[in-house]
Amino acid sequence: MKGSLTLQVFGNFLNNLRSRLTVSEIVGQKVKLTRKGREFIGLCPFHHEKTPSFTVNDEKEFYHCFGCGAHGDVIRFLVEAHHYSFLEAVKELAGRAGLSMPQDFAEKKEEQGEDLGVLRQAVQEASLWFHKNLFLSKYGESLRYADRRGLTRETLKKFTLGYAPEGRHNLETYLKEKGFSEDILLKVGLLARSEENSLPYDKFRRRFMFPIQDQKGQVVAFGGRLLEKGEPKYLNSPETPLFSKGKLLYGYYYAKEEKAPADPLIIVEGYMDVISLHQRGYKGAVAPLGTALTEDQILLAWRLSPEPILCFDGDAAGLKAAARAAERVLPLLKPGYSLRFAFLPHGEDPDSLVQKGALFNSVLSQAHSLLEVLWMLLTRGKSFKTPEQKAALQKQYTGWAQSIQNLDVRKSYQYAFKDLFYKNIIGTKFVGKPLFPVKKGILNFLLIYERLLLATLVNHPNLLDETSDDFAFLEFKGAGLQDIRDAMLRFYSEGGHKDMNLKEYLHHEGFDTELNDILSPPVLIHGAFAKESASLEEAREGWREIFNRIQTDLGKSDLKAAQDYLANNMSIEAWERLKMLKKSTLVKS
Repeated sequence: MKGSLTLQVFGNFLNNLRSRLTVSEIVGQKVKLTRKGREFIGLCPFHHEKTPSFTVNDEKEFYHCFGCGAHGDVIRFLVEAHHYSFLEAVKELAGRAGLSMPQDFAEKKEEQGEDLGVLRQAVQEASLWFHKNLFLSKYGESLRYADRRGLTRETLKKFTLGYAPEGRHNLETYLKEKGFSEDILLKVGLLARSEENSLPYDKFRRRFMFPIQDQKGQVVAFGGRLLEKGEPKYLNSPETPLFSKGKLLYGYYYAKEEKAPADPLIIVEGYMDVISLHQRGYKGAVAPLGTALTEDQILLAWRLSPEPILCFDGDAAGLKAAARAAERVLPLLKPGYSLRFAFLPHGEDPDSLVQKGALFNSVLSQAHSLLEVLWMLLTRGKSFKTPEQKAALQKQYTGWAQSIQNLDVRKSYQYAFKDLFYKNIIGTKFVGKPLFPVKKGILNFLLIYERLLLATLVNHPNLLDETSDDFAFLEFKGAGLQDIRDAMLRFYSEGGHKDMNLKEYLHHEGFDTELNDILSPPVLIHGAFAKESASLEEAREGWREIFNRIQTDLGKSDLKAAQDYLANNMSIEAWERLKMLKKSTLVKS
């Protein structure tokens, strides 16, 4: 009952909120609107258009685009156009309307009842002080550093970049004069202590300062780069009541406000990469805060783009970082949402590469899909010539696919991995001189068996699911049979086709001659289980028996070839090979 009452109260609150705000006022802060009768019109912020098709109706309290179908109220507009969460949008609009949030939905204070507003004010004052220092002549080294990095005065002001001078108590003195206590400055990470009872000191000294904003553009923390040799080169604020580094992306607020719908969201490594890209027109640049990309950061990025592009160095470290991100995103995948990966030329980072003009665009345009990167990580520099190696690969990609929580996406990856496996691993033959050449005449009796295997699966395609692994590892000797086998595996790996069955699919793929061959009476007379009229259980038992015979007969063929080879090439290696094959053949028999 209490839950129902709470929802009713919240529903009444939302209705009151909508009635106090005009849609045109909220939308008009982002879209240039022109009155036309009882409505306003403008260019839609959700898709590119030259002729206005976006309308706002204050009386009916909604907006609508006749071009792309976008539709909603003031809350939905903040969610869609400004990428707020629902609750963030409600809180923002409540503040504008002068309403207090219902008690159960109000932002919680610290357990001690501390007002976060005081902490925010302290951080904001520090940011202004750092920024002011950047332009003072006595700290000229900081501005010279900015000039060397190619940062314009407009960029310095936009990102409110600053400078923390040498001295252990400069910022502390300034902020205490502003009325902030030592306890507050310690809680927001502006002061630090080397020991529990030691005197506090300014955490940031002689550093070029990067204010870190939350999703609303409020400064919550800082990053500082040392302007001289020493460690650590970069220093970030600690975790505070205002700041959790794994939940924010540097530059996110600017990307949220400035990125056009068609602009890519580019996730880079550091502060300077983000700033340099923004300065050159890439408004969707963001970066994690000194950590590997977290689940929270991925979900945050998806608010701005369904497929952000991660930029990595093309070296071993870059590949390692890509692997971490790829594995991290797998459980989170959902229809339409993924990651793409762009690998930079050796020795380049986004900051250096973007200064070379079109080259950075080229790298972005060649970004790889998540599937491509996962396959590369699975196979790069590895050999898959033995059954054990192939089985290990299957185990790895099966485990990755199983980690995907969304059932539809998981199935798609299972099919995609199998397709890549059959095309690139099974379909790739090892070209080399065999150790023991097999005489052609020895294999003639195997051709009927091969056709029976294929005929059984054509007439009973349901068996593909349980036989696909064994089926894939066979090397067919009959003309054209290897190709039809590969086509059958493709049909299976793609999950079948809604419009056609396996037999129709093979006809469609051009295997008419091969089908007529394997389904002919001279073949089926050797195995009634392969006929379409046979039961599934009969087909299963027959297929397995023929498969085992082929394995045994191939072993005997290898044995005969090894005997012939030993007769012509007396050596310890040939003798050991013959003994091994004899033992293997006896076991199979």
